[in-house]
Amino acid sequence: MWPTLARITRVSSILAATAVPALATAESRGSSSEPLVWGFLGLCSLIVIAQIIPVIGLFKKQSEEVAKQPKAVKAEQL
Repeated sequence: MWPTLARITRVSSILAATAVPALATAESRGSSSEPLVWGFLGLCSLIVIAQIIPVIGLFKKQSEEVAKQPKAVKAEQL
């Protein structure tokens, strides 16, 4: 679990670092619809995260089942 968490942290920090110049240029223009745009993007990210969380749980369950499977096969052979 820790290597996955480290990768997620690394990728999110890289994305945050690359977003800084884009945010700086957006600030220079100034727009009255900024809160609406950020609200829409936040809602989209919540939808994506809500769909990814069950997939991660499913992968975890499947990996646990696969990890147990060779032990059961070895026990049957004995």
